[in-house]
Amino acid sequence: MEGAMKVSRIFAGLLIIVLGLSLFLSNFDVLSLDWHFIFRLWPLLLVFAGISVLVSNPKLKAVLYAVTAILVLVWVFSVASVGWGNFREIFHNHGSPVHHQEFSQDFEKGVRRAVLSLSSGAGSVYLNDTTDKLFEANTESNIGDYSLNADKDGSTERLDLAFEGKDNHWSWGGSKNKVSLKLNPNINWKLNMDVGACSADFDLSQFAITSMDIKAGASSLKIKLGDKSDTTNVNLNTGVSSATIYVPQSSGCQIRDEAKLSSKSFPDFAKTGDNLYETSNFENANKKILIEIEAGVSSIKIRRY
Repeated sequence: MEGAMKVSRIFAGLLIIVLGLSLFLSNFDVLSLDWHFIFRLWPLLLVFAGISVLVSNPKLKAVLYAVTAILVLVWVFSVASVGWGNFREIFHNHGSPVHHQEFSQDFEKGVRRAVLSLSSGAGSVYLNDTTDKLFEANTESNIGDYSLNADKDGSTERLDLAFEGKDNHWSWGGSKNKVSLKLNPNINWKLNMDVGACSADFDLSQFAITSMDIKAGASSLKIKLGDKSDTTNVNLNTGVSSATIYVPQSSGCQIRDEAKLSSKSFPDFAKTGDNLYETSNFENANKKILIEIEAGVSSIKIRRY
């Protein structure tokens, strides 16, 4: 019993050290962690529970703990090195048929503002291209379908792209749920993104974003903001996620940080009050970006470019 407890303590200590070093290296951009992928490793907890129940010999238990720990670390650092998308392709088999959908909304004369609300299942979301239409979207999924609703109120167009249902059939090759978005760059945009557990890449540098609300679970987020709007308000609400936000140096930026348990990195920002950080040009800048962060145990980075 004493030997098993000793093995458990050693394993727990090594795991904490590895996670701590990983977060430390992630803060200095030496290592890039994909929390969306790491979250999907939770079934390994059942493996650890099974080992402790079935094996009574302390030496054999120590060996099994070590092998399992090595496998976990190999997976984590492989993903950190090559990225989840590339890593998944190595082991990808054909699963349920993928359903492709295309959506678009024409750009009507007189529209000056648009509100886009997106709710997606677990998967990946990309927004990094423009269109002459008001909006375009392409989806690829084998776990459900999407629907688009549009409503115009004067000079404002409201778009709601929603994920509907989930295919409960087992997919041996893994699930796929990819959303690619295009926006018109000639109007002001308000974005409401409820992306759940996903990998998201938003290059918004070409668009006038007045506000952006992001709700995410166990996700990996990359967001690049631009200076097309006089004021951009960003509200980031995440669970266990890795998020990197890029802001232009020409804009003054203020961060209100309510992420008490998260790892944070805000170089080029000075602390100006309780949970408040600002760039040196914030007061005098013509363009301002206001970021409010509410997060659980996450890794948050703000970078200027």
